[in-house]
Amino acid sequence: MMHINNIIVFFWRLAIPYLRIVVLLVLAALISGVAPDLYAAIGNQADSGLLMVFLTIAVLGLFGFLVHYLAAGTILPSFVLAIFFGMVGQNIFYPVVHGEGTMAILVGVGATLILFAGGLEIPFKQFRKLLGPILSLSFIGFFVTAFAVSYVLQFLGVVFGIDIPVMVAVLLGAVLASTDPAAIIPALRALRFKRRASKDIVISESAITDVVGALFTVVFLTLLYDNTALPTTILEAYGYLFQRETLGFLMKEIVLGVLFGVLGYLLLEFLLNFKRRHYAENDVDAAFFMCVPLLAFVMALATGGSGYLAAFLAGLLLLLTEHLHETERFFQHIVDGFLKPTIFILLGALVDLGALLEYAPIGIAASFIFMLIIRPLAVFISLGGFALFKGKRRKKMSLKDLLFISSVRETGAIPAVLMVTIMAMVGDMVPGLLPIGMWVILMTLVIEPPLLPHIARWLGVAEPIADKGHMVVDPHDKEPVVVIASRGYSYDRRLGDVVDWASRHHVYKVVLLCCPEGRYTDDLSSAIWHKACRIVSEKNQELMKQGKKAVDFKAVIRTGFLQDNIEELISLKGDTISTLFVGRKALDYRLNQLKGLNVPLSFLD
Repeated sequence: MMHINNIIVFFWRLAIPYLRIVVLLVLAALISGVAPDLYAAIGNQADSGLLMVFLTIAVLGLFGFLVHYLAAGTILPSFVLAIFFGMVGQNIFYPVVHGEGTMAILVGVGATLILFAGGLEIPFKQFRKLLGPILSLSFIGFFVTAFAVSYVLQFLGVVFGIDIPVMVAVLLGAVLASTDPAAIIPALRALRFKRRASKDIVISESAITDVVGALFTVVFLTLLYDNTALPTTILEAYGYLFQRETLGFLMKEIVLGVLFGVLGYLLLEFLLNFKRRHYAENDVDAAFFMCVPLLAFVMALATGGSGYLAAFLAGLLLLLTEHLHETERFFQHIVDGFLKPTIFILLGALVDLGALLEYAPIGIAASFIFMLIIRPLAVFISLGGFALFKGKRRKKMSLKDLLFISSVRETGAIPAVLMVTIMAMVGDMVPGLLPIGMWVILMTLVIEPPLLPHIARWLGVAEPIADKGHMVVDPHDKEPVVVIASRGYSYDRRLGDVVDWASRHHVYKVVLLCCPEGRYTDDLSSAIWHKACRIVSEKNQELMKQGKKAVDFKAVIRTGFLQDNIEELISLKGDTISTLFVGRKALDYRLNQLKGLNVPLSFLD
């Protein structure tokens, strides 16, 4: 009987997060039902249109907050929940969806800053090293994907007896061909890759294909607008890409996008150099930081270039330092906490539920063909050569690398932006585009993120970032100790200062807690240990020459996450830690978590 009760309790706890989601979706639907009456009452007020838009934007922020915390403890990405809440709350978001210019501004600003953030996410040093495979996958792989998706959609239309116009199939190919691992980046960060090339290629591809997808979409929208004789076949539509006029248009978009992207980077580099001389961060730094990609976007677009390419490139070229740590965090909170949820909520608010059910067979079938056939095909065509030959600075890719990259097929924020844009511009000319695209986004976001860590481990390309045993420290040693915590980037230039501080304060035990996390290898661990011991030995010699007592030193190098190990160390020796030294970027704790550590904390420059 006790065993049965335990099973019931287990499944009840498992079900609670999903029951909470269902209850709040029902509540959102009820609020949506009375929203027209509320807006009618507001309509009697002066500036009623402005009031309704302001109210809707506020609700978008509240829903973004809600979906983030509801997704915790479930297998559903928050983006999927955002789409669901947009669907059930369509009346709530009516003023923005149908407001003149409001949605275009939200979506345009969101897409620009998301692409800029995508550029910041890519380590430029690794990007240059892997330039060949990244560009091959982002261009050749993208074209193969888009072309195959367009043909598959027309084929499925025949199979299910639903007419899919050529331009709908072509636009969906361009929109859906870009990957977006935003939903699986947390899973990637929880894995230690044996060779990080596959991880860097996946992240880099996602940002570049977002830009390529935007360029292709603009070309096909131009074709839809300007050409009275629309193409009658998919091959004819894609042939339009290779016409001299189109190639000239694309070249202009790319050249001007690159030009203003570099200009944006130079403005941001000016900010970084300025902050090196004036270290303390100020609130206005964030304003400058966020305005630059928007300025690059506007200048590129105004001169006929690709604004999205300019914003992305400005972020890609920039190497952020700790001088803008707080600014970067604020920016990421705006992008991840408001802009991305807003785009997915608006996407859900646009879809017609009847059409979603009507196109379900095509959308679901296309999703599985997309993930299981088209994605591997595109990866092996575009990267197969890199598995056969190695470069000067690059090892050959393995079959396991190709299979892992083939398993990453999430479709996310920028495809959602492009679909919203298309619907706002030519929604009545592209029947079926939104519901089919919605199904592909939902299916890829629901199925792939939970499976990806298991696939990576099964292929042997990665392992979880976790400690293999308990920390080896003596909890019964009650002598005061100073701890310096690091992820292995800058401990060498800080360790000597920490030893000096300990000596001045008559603390003669120093511990280096180092967790390289995703970069951990046995060789790196050994190198850190030897270098740290040499630094402390040299510092001790200086102290003894001055007639001072040498310090005892211990290096604790762990395979897990720094935060987890700090908490474990504090649980073992918290009452003896005089001070815990960390770099300004070392911890990701919030203020209340910092207070909960219950040890004196000092930040190092």
